[in-house]
Amino acid sequence: MDYLNLLEARDVYNRGENVTEHLRKKFKKKTNTSEIIEIAYDLQAGSYIKRFNSNPEKAELYVSQVAKILSEFVHKTDSLLDVGTGELTTLTLVLNKMITTPKNVLAFDISWSRLIRGRQFFKSKNSKKKFEISTFVADIKYIPLHSNCIDVITSSHSLEPNGENLIKLIKELFRVVKKKIILFEPSYEFSSKEGKRRMDKLGYIRGIPNIVEKLGGKVTEIIPIDDNKGNPLNPTACYIIEPLKFKEKQENRVPILCVPGTDFKLEYENGFFNSKDTGLVYPILEDIPILKNKYGILATAKF
Repeated sequence: MDYLNLLEARDVYNRGENVTEHLRKKFKKKTNTSEIIEIAYDLQAGSYIKRFNSNPEKAELYVSQVAKILSEFVHKTDSLLDVGTGELTTLTLVLNKMITTPKNVLAFDISWSRLIRGRQFFKSKNSKKKFEISTFVADIKYIPLHSNCIDVITSSHSLEPNGENLIKLIKELFRVVKKKIILFEPSYEFSSKEGKRRMDKLGYIRGIPNIVEKLGGKVTEIIPIDDNKGNPLNPTACYIIEPLKFKEKQENRVPILCVPGTDFKLEYENGFFNSKDTGLVYPILEDIPILKNKYGILATAKF
């Protein structure tokens, strides 16, 4: 990542301009790449927590709806994965309200800075004191978990900026999930004409039901969400998705960290996660594993 691009993007952000739009023009991209998304969201680290702290009541309606829906599908023996968790604000508040606490909760984001802020938020706001969340840095296109190891996957506006890559993202969610995918994402279909123009301009996702069906899954329900904290031009809907039916599905698998996008197991040793199968080593920064392909270090001599 070019530090000059980062400095320029920081100036754009400090001026209150749209960073993703600026970087798309700079890199001559029609839609957002993973690098563009990482830069834009990393620069925002802490802003969601500040927004919540300034008006916590505003998030109440949205969080209550998310918790109610997830409680219908998540049981105490289940694993739950929040993709693109950001600063853990939504996930923390939702877990506090859920009737049943899942056995394992994992969460990742493309931005390390957002996760480190989010862990502080979780520690201060978590009402279930003995409960922990496993966090790691990752790209939704290459999730560093074993196939069919997560019972329920959820998101809250994290697939949003990945318009061009939505098919790849859904495929990867299908690879990792066992039971249900429950997405709280922008609804292009429920949006106004002005909202659709905005979403097209920003490279947002569209057509979740069609893509899920083409990939062999099924959207069983679409629930409009009353998001009183959000942008009226960016309405939220909950998509309840049944994944692909895998022939060799193993229902009892537990979440295992792997080389991103594969089933090659990672093992912790001396402050790193190692893959004996591939010879790759992944770093850990302040107890947060950095599990993105571009940060894998080839170290075959170690094995």
